[in-house]
Amino acid sequence: MGPLRTLRVLTLNLWGHEGDVARRMAAARAAIQRLAVDVLALQEVRSPAPSAQAIDQAAYFAEVLGGTVHFVAVDPTSTDGPIGNAIISRLPARTLGSVHLPSPPGDPRAALAVEITTSVGTLALITTHLSWELDAAPIRERQVVAVDRFARIHRRDLPSILTGDFNASPDSDAIRFLTGRTALEGCGAYWRDTFSRIHPHDDGYTWSARNPLVVRHVERNRRIDFIFVAPMGRDGRGAVLDARVALDQPGESGVYPSDHFAVFAEIALEPIDELL
Repeated sequence: MGPLRTLRVLTLNLWGHEGDVARRMAAARAAIQRLAVDVLALQEVRSPAPSAQAIDQAAYFAEVLGGTVHFVAVDPTSTDGPIGNAIISRLPARTLGSVHLPSPPGDPRAALAVEITTSVGTLALITTHLSWELDAAPIRERQVVAVDRFARIHRRDLPSILTGDFNASPDSDAIRFLTGRTALEGCGAYWRDTFSRIHPHDDGYTWSARNPLVVRHVERNRRIDFIFVAPMGRDGRGAVLDARVALDQPGESGVYPSDHFAVFAEIALEPIDELL
Protein backbone atom coordinates (compact mmCIF):
# COMPACT_ATOMS: atom_id res chain seq x y z
CA MET A 1 0.00 0.00 0.00
CA GLY A 2 1.40 3.39 -0.99
CA PRO A 3 1.75 6.43 1.25
CA LEU A 4 -1.30 8.34 2.36
CA ARG A 5 -1.93 11.05 -0.22
CA THR A 6 -5.01 12.79 1.17
CA LEU A 7 -6.71 13.33 4.50
CA ARG A 8 -10.46 12.77 4.85
CA VAL A 9 -11.95 14.86 7.66
CA LEU A 10 -15.46 15.11 9.09
CA THR A 11 -16.76 17.62 11.64
CA LEU A 12 -20.06 17.17 13.49
CA ASN A 13 -21.86 18.72 16.43
CA LEU A 14 -23.07 15.47 17.99
CA TRP A 15 -25.82 16.94 20.24
CA GLY A 16 -24.66 15.00 23.28
CA HIS A 17 -27.13 12.49 24.68
CA GLU A 18 -30.21 14.34 23.47
CA GLY A 19 -33.04 12.64 21.60
CA ASP A 20 -32.96 8.99 20.56
CA VAL A 21 -29.23 8.79 21.10
CA ALA A 22 -28.74 5.08 20.36
CA ARG A 23 -30.42 5.34 16.97
CA ARG A 24 -28.68 8.63 16.24
CA MET A 25 -25.27 7.10 16.91
CA ALA A 26 -26.07 4.11 14.72
CA ALA A 27 -27.05 6.44 11.85
CA ALA A 28 -23.86 8.47 12.31
CA ARG A 29 -21.74 5.32 12.46
CA ALA A 30 -23.05 3.98 9.15
CA ALA A 31 -22.53 7.30 7.36
CA ILE A 32 -19.02 7.79 8.73
CA GLN A 33 -18.01 4.29 7.67
CA ARG A 34 -19.26 4.97 4.13
CA LEU A 35 -17.15 8.14 3.96
CA ALA A 36 -13.97 6.28 5.06
CA VAL A 37 -13.05 9.14 7.38
CA ASP A 38 -9.46 9.45 8.65
CA VAL A 39 -10.12 12.08 11.32
CA LEU A 40 -13.37 12.91 13.08
CA ALA A 41 -13.87 16.20 14.94
CA LEU A 42 -16.81 16.29 17.33
CA GLN A 43 -18.50 18.98 19.38
CA GLU A 44 -21.07 18.45 22.13
CA VAL A 45 -19.63 14.98 22.66
CA ARG A 46 -20.35 13.52 26.09
CA SER A 47 -18.55 11.07 28.32
CA PRO A 48 -21.11 9.69 30.76
CA ALA A 49 -20.85 10.06 34.49
CA PRO A 50 -19.62 6.84 36.17
CA SER A 51 -23.13 6.13 37.48
CA ALA A 52 -24.87 6.78 34.15
CA GLN A 53 -26.03 4.03 31.82
CA ALA A 54 -25.22 5.98 28.66
CA ILE A 55 -23.10 5.86 25.54
CA ASP A 56 -19.49 7.02 25.84
CA GLN A 57 -19.67 8.82 22.53
CA ALA A 58 -15.96 9.43 21.95
CA ALA A 59 -15.13 5.78 22.67
CA TYR A 60 -17.99 4.67 20.40
CA PHE A 61 -16.56 6.53 17.42
CA ALA A 62 -12.99 5.54 18.25
CA GLU A 63 -14.17 1.97 17.75
CA VAL A 64 -15.75 2.96 14.42
CA LEU A 65 -12.49 4.46 13.14
CA GLY A 66 -10.14 2.11 14.96
CA GLY A 67 -8.51 5.25 16.32
CA THR A 68 -7.52 7.19 19.42
CA VAL A 69 -9.57 9.74 21.37
CA HIS A 70 -8.41 13.25 22.27
CA PHE A 71 -10.93 15.14 24.41
CA VAL A 72 -11.29 18.45 26.23
CA ALA A 73 -14.24 19.01 28.55
CA VAL A 74 -15.85 22.43 28.51
CA ASP A 75 -18.13 21.50 31.41
CA PRO A 76 -16.48 18.74 33.46
CA THR A 77 -18.89 19.20 36.38
CA SER A 78 -22.11 18.35 34.54
CA THR A 79 -24.19 15.81 36.45
CA ASP A 80 -24.65 13.87 33.20
CA GLY A 81 -20.88 13.58 32.69
CA PRO A 82 -18.27 15.80 31.03
CA ILE A 83 -19.23 17.37 27.71
CA GLY A 84 -16.84 18.99 25.29
CA ASN A 85 -14.89 18.66 22.05
CA ALA A 86 -13.12 15.57 20.73
CA ILE A 87 -10.81 14.62 17.89
CA ILE A 88 -10.65 10.96 16.91
CA SER A 89 -7.92 9.86 14.51
CA ARG A 90 -7.19 6.52 12.90
CA LEU A 91 -3.71 7.92 12.16
CA PRO A 92 -1.07 8.35 14.87
CA ALA A 93 -1.95 11.44 16.90
CA ARG A 94 -1.10 13.26 20.10
CA THR A 95 -2.75 16.09 21.98
CA LEU A 96 -0.97 19.41 21.55
CA GLY A 97 -3.09 21.34 24.01
CA SER A 98 -6.39 23.07 24.64
CA VAL A 99 -7.45 26.60 25.45
CA HIS A 100 -10.51 28.06 27.12
CA LEU A 101 -12.00 30.82 25.01
CA PRO A 102 -13.55 34.13 26.08
CA SER A 103 -17.03 33.05 27.12
CA PRO A 104 -20.15 34.48 28.74
CA PRO A 105 -20.90 33.40 32.32
CA GLY A 106 -22.28 29.89 32.51
CA ASP A 107 -21.42 29.03 28.89
CA PRO A 108 -17.77 27.90 28.79
CA ARG A 109 -16.14 27.34 25.39
CA ALA A 110 -12.80 25.78 24.41
CA ALA A 111 -10.63 24.66 21.51
CA LEU A 112 -8.58 21.48 21.23
CA ALA A 113 -5.47 20.92 19.07
CA VAL A 114 -4.09 17.53 18.03
CA GLU A 115 -1.01 16.68 15.98
CA ILE A 116 -1.78 14.17 13.21
CA THR A 117 1.15 12.18 11.82
CA THR A 118 0.80 11.16 8.19
CA SER A 119 3.25 9.36 5.93
CA VAL A 120 4.28 12.70 4.41
CA GLY A 121 4.49 14.92 7.49
CA THR A 122 2.57 16.25 10.47
CA LEU A 123 -0.27 18.72 10.74
CA ALA A 124 -2.27 20.35 13.50
CA LEU A 125 -6.01 19.79 13.56
CA ILE A 126 -8.06 22.06 15.80
CA THR A 127 -11.72 21.79 16.73
CA THR A 128 -13.92 24.24 18.60
CA HIS A 129 -17.51 25.18 19.40
CA LEU A 130 -18.41 28.86 19.73
CA SER A 131 -21.24 30.52 21.65
CA TRP A 132 -24.62 29.88 20.07
CA GLU A 133 -26.85 32.83 21.03
CA LEU A 134 -27.98 34.81 18.00
CA ASP A 135 -27.00 38.11 19.65
CA ALA A 136 -23.59 36.83 20.79
CA ALA A 137 -21.65 38.14 17.76
CA PRO A 138 -19.23 40.20 19.91
CA ILE A 139 -18.32 37.11 21.95
CA ARG A 140 -17.84 34.99 18.81
CA GLU A 141 -15.56 37.66 17.38
CA ARG A 142 -13.37 37.49 20.48
CA GLN A 143 -13.47 33.69 20.32
CA VAL A 144 -12.28 33.42 16.70
CA VAL A 145 -9.37 35.76 17.40
CA ALA A 146 -8.39 33.51 20.32
CA VAL A 147 -8.84 30.34 18.24
CA ASP A 148 -6.68 31.71 15.42
CA ARG A 149 -3.96 32.73 17.90
CA PHE A 150 -4.10 29.25 19.47
CA ALA A 151 -3.85 27.57 16.06
CA ARG A 152 -0.84 29.64 15.03
CA ILE A 153 1.31 28.37 17.88
CA HIS A 154 0.66 24.75 16.87
CA ARG A 155 1.63 24.91 13.18
CA ARG A 156 3.39 21.83 11.83
CA ASP A 157 4.83 20.65 8.48
CA LEU A 158 1.53 20.59 6.56
CA PRO A 159 -1.25 23.22 6.48
CA SER A 160 -3.31 23.24 9.65
CA ILE A 161 -7.01 22.31 9.65
CA LEU A 162 -9.59 24.16 11.77
CA THR A 163 -12.99 22.56 12.34
CA GLY A 164 -16.08 23.02 14.38
CA ASP A 165 -19.47 24.49 15.09
CA PHE A 166 -18.89 28.24 14.83
CA ASN A 167 -22.54 29.23 15.26
CA ALA A 168 -21.90 31.96 12.70
CA SER A 169 -22.80 32.28 9.02
CA PRO A 170 -20.27 32.99 6.26
CA ASP A 171 -21.32 36.66 6.09
CA SER A 172 -20.69 37.26 9.81
CA ASP A 173 -17.59 39.18 10.88
CA ALA A 174 -16.38 36.12 12.80
CA ILE A 175 -16.19 34.03 9.63
CA ARG A 176 -15.11 36.98 7.49
CA PHE A 177 -12.17 37.37 9.88
CA LEU A 178 -11.16 33.74 9.53
CA THR A 179 -11.34 33.92 5.74
CA GLY A 180 -9.26 37.09 5.49
CA ARG A 181 -12.04 39.54 4.63
CA THR A 182 -12.00 41.70 7.76
CA ALA A 183 -9.79 42.44 10.76
CA LEU A 184 -10.78 42.01 14.41
CA GLU A 185 -8.98 43.50 17.41
CA GLY A 186 -6.29 44.75 15.02
CA CYS A 187 -5.57 41.18 13.90
CA GLY A 188 -5.91 39.44 10.54
CA ALA A 189 -6.22 35.76 9.62
CA TYR A 190 -6.53 33.64 6.52
CA TRP A 191 -8.15 30.22 6.43
CA ARG A 192 -9.74 28.61 3.37
CA ASP A 193 -13.39 27.60 3.73
CA THR A 194 -13.39 24.12 2.19
CA PHE A 195 -17.09 24.01 1.36
CA SER A 196 -17.11 27.34 -0.46
CA ARG A 197 -14.03 26.28 -2.44
CA ILE A 198 -15.96 23.39 -3.97
CA HIS A 199 -19.50 24.85 -3.88
CA PRO A 200 -19.13 28.65 -4.21
CA HIS A 201 -22.80 29.18 -5.08
CA ASP A 202 -24.48 26.66 -2.77
CA ASP A 203 -26.09 27.37 0.59
CA GLY A 204 -24.67 24.31 2.35
CA TYR A 205 -26.94 24.67 5.36
CA THR A 206 -25.84 22.62 8.35
CA TRP A 207 -28.53 24.02 10.67
CA SER A 208 -31.42 23.19 8.41
CA ALA A 209 -35.21 23.31 8.53
CA ARG A 210 -35.05 20.01 6.64
CA ASN A 211 -33.82 18.34 9.85
CA PRO A 212 -36.72 17.61 12.24
CA LEU A 213 -34.34 17.70 15.22
CA VAL A 214 -33.60 21.42 14.74
CA VAL A 215 -35.38 23.55 17.34
CA ARG A 216 -37.78 26.15 15.99
CA HIS A 217 -36.75 29.06 18.23
CA VAL A 218 -33.20 29.26 16.79
CA GLU A 219 -33.10 30.73 13.29
CA ARG A 220 -32.81 27.91 10.78
CA ASN A 221 -31.27 27.47 7.32
CA ARG A 222 -27.75 28.64 8.14
CA ARG A 223 -24.30 27.28 7.35
CA ILE A 224 -22.59 27.36 10.73
CA ASP A 225 -20.34 24.27 10.73
CA PHE A 226 -17.01 24.53 8.91
CA ILE A 227 -13.76 22.86 7.94
CA PHE A 228 -11.08 25.47 7.25
CA VAL A 229 -7.58 24.84 5.93
CA ALA A 230 -4.59 27.15 6.37
CA PRO A 231 -2.98 28.65 3.23
CA MET A 232 -1.95 26.09 0.63
CA GLY A 233 1.73 25.44 0.05
CA ARG A 234 3.31 26.62 -3.20
CA ASP A 235 3.48 22.99 -4.32
CA GLY A 236 -0.22 22.39 -3.71
CA ARG A 237 -0.02 20.68 -0.33
CA GLY A 238 -3.27 21.43 1.44
CA ALA A 239 -5.37 21.75 -1.72
CA VAL A 240 -9.08 21.14 -1.13
CA LEU A 241 -10.06 18.19 -3.33
CA ASP A 242 -13.60 17.64 -2.07
CA ALA A 243 -16.00 19.17 0.42
CA ARG A 244 -19.69 18.63 1.08
CA VAL A 245 -22.45 18.61 3.65
CA ALA A 246 -22.74 15.09 5.08
CA LEU A 247 -24.88 13.09 7.52
CA ASP A 248 -27.84 15.06 6.17
CA GLN A 249 -30.15 12.09 5.74
CA PRO A 250 -31.86 9.87 8.34
CA GLY A 251 -30.48 6.44 9.10
CA GLU A 252 -32.28 3.17 8.48
CA SER A 253 -34.39 3.78 11.59
CA GLY A 254 -35.61 7.12 10.19
CA VAL A 255 -33.66 9.11 12.80
CA TYR A 256 -31.16 11.82 11.85
CA PRO A 257 -27.66 11.52 13.38
CA SER A 258 -27.81 14.96 15.07
CA ASP A 259 -29.59 18.30 15.09
CA HIS A 260 -26.68 19.52 12.93
CA PHE A 261 -25.56 18.21 9.58
CA ALA A 262 -21.86 17.40 9.27
CA VAL A 263 -19.20 18.77 6.92
CA PHE A 264 -16.77 16.49 5.09
CA ALA A 265 -13.58 17.51 3.29
CA GLU A 266 -10.73 15.72 1.55
CA ILE A 267 -7.41 17.58 1.58
CA ALA A 268 -4.24 16.93 -0.41
CA LEU A 269 -1.16 16.07 1.65
CA GLU A 270 1.28 15.83 -1.27
CA PRO A 271 2.11 18.18 -4.15
CA ILE A 272 -1.01 18.53 -6.23
CA ASP A 273 0.71 17.72 -9.53
CA GLU A 274 1.45 14.25 -8.16
CA LEU A 275 -2.26 13.70 -7.51
CA LEU A 276 -3.61 14.75 -10.89
